[in-house]
Amino acid sequence: MPTDRFKLLEPQDQDLPQRYAQKIIQDPHLRAIQTLFDQKICVMGGCGQVGSHLITQLYEYGCPLDRITINDDLRLGKRHNLPEPLRPQVDTRSHQAYALQPPERPDILIFVGGRSSVPHFHSLTDVVEELALWQTILEWCVTEKIRLIFASTSSLCKQRPSLEDQPVWPGSLYELAKLMMENMAIQQALDQDLEVQICRFFSVYGVTERHKGNFGNLYTQILWHALEQEPFELWGQPGLFVPGEQTRDTIFAAEVCRALLHLLTLPLAPPRLEDISGLIYNIGQGQPVPIREMIEQVKSLLSAAYQPIIVEADVPASIKNYVVHTWGDPHKLLETGFQPIFTNHRQNLTLIAYALQDQMSWYWSMVEAIRQDMIST
Repeated sequence: MPTDRFKLLEPQDQDLPQRYAQKIIQDPHLRAIQTLFDQKICVMGGCGQVGSHLITQLYEYGCPLDRITINDDLRLGKRHNLPEPLRPQVDTRSHQAYALQPPERPDILIFVGGRSSVPHFHSLTDVVEELALWQTILEWCVTEKIRLIFASTSSLCKQRPSLEDQPVWPGSLYELAKLMMENMAIQQALDQDLEVQICRFFSVYGVTERHKGNFGNLYTQILWHALEQEPFELWGQPGLFVPGEQTRDTIFAAEVCRALLHLLTLPLAPPRLEDISGLIYNIGQGQPVPIREMIEQVKSLLSAAYQPIIVEADVPASIKNYVVHTWGDPHKLLETGFQPIFTNHRQNLTLIAYALQDQMSWYWSMVEAIRQDMIST
């Protein structure tokens, strides 16, 4: 990708690799997260967007490679989303087959796999299939006493700002599956002592997301379309909202992964029938960004010849219950002591842009340098 697509780095961006590395090396949660490395960690969905960022962070933090197992059938994820030394370790069986015959027992299972968006569900049959898979995973975790943390979705949250104790309900088959997964896990926690934490992800964008194409985050889609000089459709709905009025509570994938790992360092209080408040966490930045503002931020990164081409259009009639706004209140996560470090969207987008310009080789070199620095200290 020619560098003339990007403006010259602004002064505050010139030490971007060093700044990113320092954030990882000086992570306030580093020492606590490294205590997890005495345990075996299995990541299901490890080659997808969040899963690959998670494994990359474990790699950067110095986690021994033999402590990480990765399961991904590669229908949605890609091996090249992982640090090169970990690519051969991917078990490409289905999640269900893996859980029925695991190569070893992990101490921790991080589930960020399965069908990951509304277009992946076409009928109730898809929901039933997803829940059958989930039943197998829950039974495995209960039987083997494996600590589980998994990705749900902020699409369930219909009130703004969303709090974890507000009622949620499904507006799509995807949301129905996620709600049932949440409830099945809660029931197993109450009845079978399953150790579990449920994370409702808000709008996650990141470096290893290009494989998602039109299912990618709006931030990164705007960037890709501009770099390729393809029109980006900005949706509106007559009488409801004008194009670009939508907002998303956006959060960088590296921050999401830090939150997951931080939660795993916390002791779990057993839930009670009248109080399951310790099980569910919003994972978002808590600051909704209008789509128009996203476009302006992308514009600021690109040269005049590669500015976004915006075409206004109505929400397609085939899409029901389009989510116009998302906004999650993350105070519960913050009250656990979590300290965000990737809050500057412009810096995060710059990192993504420069990672993409040379097919990720710059990015992977930086990741490798961080790991070697971490191991040597």
